Amino acid sequence: MPPEARLRRNGQPQACEACRRTKVRCDHGSPRCSRCVMRRLDCVYHPAPMTKHRDFLTSPPLSNGLPSLNGSHHVPLSPITTPTEQQYSNAPSPGTSASGHASSALPGTTAVYEKAKRASLFQKEGVPYGTTRFSAVFSENQATFGPAIDDIDDSGVRGSSSGSNQPNRRVDVKPSRRELAIDTLLKFPTLRVCEILIERLPYMLDVWQSPVMIRRCLRQIWNDYGRYLGDNRSRESVSLMADEIFDNGQQPLPDQDYGTRDHTLCLNWFGGPRLRWEMIGIVFSWAGMIFKQMQEWDQIFELPELQGKNRKTSAEAMRECAVACLQLCDDFSEINDIIVILMKNTGKLHSVIISDESDHLRMHFGTVGSAFITAGLHRLPVVPEVTPLYQFRSSISSSLFYLDKCESLFAGRPPMFNRRYCHCPPPLDLDEEDVYNGHERLAAAIKKLDGSGWNTDGKIHTTTWLRALLLLAPIREEILDLSLTVNSHFSKSQIDDLLLELNRVVKSYPAHLQYYKPDQQQTSPFQAKAAREIYITSRIQLDVLQCGFLLQRLLVSRGLSNGQDLFDIALEMISVVLSFWSNREQLQHYNYAFDWILLSYGIPCAGILCLELLRASNLAPPMPASGAIPSPVPVQLSRSEVVQTLTMFIAFLNWIRPTDNNIQLCGKFKKVVKRIIDTAIDAPRPSYTAPTQQSQNQRDQQASHNQYQNQSLQQLNPQPGIDFMNGFDPALLAMDDLDWMNTVDWTQGDWLELSQQNFLY
Repeated sequence: MPPEARLRRNGQPQACEACRRTKVRCDHGSPRCSRCVMRRLDCVYHPAPMTKHRDFLTSPPLSNGLPSLNGSHHVPLSPITTPTEQQYSNAPSPGTSASGHASSALPGTTAVYEKAKRASLFQKEGVPYGTTRFSAVFSENQATFGPAIDDIDDSGVRGSSSGSNQPNRRVDVKPSRRELAIDTLLKFPTLRVCEILIERLPYMLDVWQSPVMIRRCLRQIWNDYGRYLGDNRSRESVSLMADEIFDNGQQPLPDQDYGTRDHTLCLNWFGGPRLRWEMIGIVFSWAGMIFKQMQEWDQIFELPELQGKNRKTSAEAMRECAVACLQLCDDFSEINDIIVILMKNTGKLHSVIISDESDHLRMHFGTVGSAFITAGLHRLPVVPEVTPLYQFRSSISSSLFYLDKCESLFAGRPPMFNRRYCHCPPPLDLDEEDVYNGHERLAAAIKKLDGSGWNTDGKIHTTTWLRALLLLAPIREEILDLSLTVNSHFSKSQIDDLLLELNRVVKSYPAHLQYYKPDQQQTSPFQAKAAREIYITSRIQLDVLQCGFLLQRLLVSRGLSNGQDLFDIALEMISVVLSFWSNREQLQHYNYAFDWILLSYGIPCAGILCLELLRASNLAPPMPASGAIPSPVPVQLSRSEVVQTLTMFIAFLNWIRPTDNNIQLCGKFKKVVKRIIDTAIDAPRPSYTAPTQQSQNQRDQQASHNQYQNQSLQQLNPQPGIDFMNGFDPALLAMDDLDWMNTVDWTQGDWLELSQQNFLY
């Protein structure tokens, strides 16, 4: 024991800080206890162990004295504090009491965590099971069996692999896992980096990255563990933090009580008094996403703590830590909502680091889907009243259901989820601040919604975007069914019905979600709207056009259309894609998604334009005749317009940054499109051949083509009194309409400086 006797108020010897915080018995050795000697920890006997520690929202932060990027000092985590948490900003930390022990500073916390035992013996509470489950009879008749099963403990069936779920018993952690935990926490972003990253949180338009969740968790981390993660961060200091988080992981998450109106119970899922590895991992994945969204020249990458990393390598470092957190919560955690979020966010972070075209990502998404079903998120119950927990679960549930359709369309693979087995209701169109600030505020916000659940304030929340996309999910599911079903047969009327449904969905959108072309209003929408609104409405328009594009593709594939409508949609869709690039300065905070927009929406449209350009140049066979269309009319187009559009598309592909994840795919398609344009421009004029005997069908197609060419020329008739041909070289007039391009020295002039022009559509 220390030379001076230190006794607690009850007369018992005082334990060292390391043993006291991990709630294990201390032998009071001096100068170091045996446990600290064995674990190589700093053994400190605090002179006032029961004194309340500093709150990092009200006290000078650990980064005090560290200059910010502009040379000034940072206010401690001011961007992280939200209106949701202001009522707690001057109170003790919600994670620890004045003594440093875990406490329930938030209302209802104790009751929630004491309700840890499952009510059912053979299945998880809140997860829907069918009558085919092996234990269904016992579960359905649990009240009847009553005394026969009441005293049976289910810990041996679904218990922790560490062997105990007792709240006061310290979990036995293998040395290798403990070392992994320490290595991971040593890489946690510093307070200064967290303060910079949190400033970009408004540009994270993802229901899986909840601003309230991130802010609350960061606040708790720096309030409760700031002393370990500060300037004096070491293996010994973070080991204490790791021990506490391992202990917290033994406790199950609060039960899924949809009926509770207490918003703090739902907030405790994001951290609460017992911070878990799942939430630490979500913060790591969030930090990685923010790093990847930043520009290469951002001053944050000059900070010494980043050790010279760029946006891509910084994101990869955060992803590795998120994966480590996922491994650390494997031993004693059932599949819960927070683990599903961590798995999904880790996979998304991986996709923005490597290419979206990766088999490993397909496999990871399948794992996330399995966890999604295991947690019961695929089939939410019907509730009489929307609560914070139900709004949260419906957001992630419906989001993954829609993302499953997007993933299937992108990869051309069958979807994992089918609406026959799923119930993923859309969330209400609410701001998160209204959801997590008490029942009265939530009820008032719900009353302001219209009959369809849209907000009437004209604002676009993350849930607003999600609701708009969810209305397209049934159409996308039908497209996948018609495209991927073996020996699928469909009629033109089926596609026409889906097109009518698509138009109905678009008309049902509220006015502030409608997309307007520049020629439909006096000012461009890119000048009249904020960047956030521009980005979201343009993305929604791309999803709408993509549905129409894919439906027209089905018609063309079965010979039910000549491809004119498909070409028109492709031209409109690629113009929306190019609008992102031409307004990239205004949308600079959303540039991180441009390579995905190019691949998912731009490449398919460019393929149609390239095909029809080659056909119009007699370099590709015309559309074959079919039973529905014996004599297909060639697609009417302007080759000049197509060439200009594809040239701008090449410039957009060339703009993609070297650290963007799809840079290689964009480079590949850039070469393909450029070669097709070159082929169409440089193609020799067909030589004259003597007429040969043709079938009636071939003569009809040729006559139709000639009629279209004549109509195109008639549209260019000059106005009376103006001679448009005056001054033209007769030799040029004898050329094919694209041969003049070969007479121009394209190496001169500023036409190549596409990146300096501002093209508006």
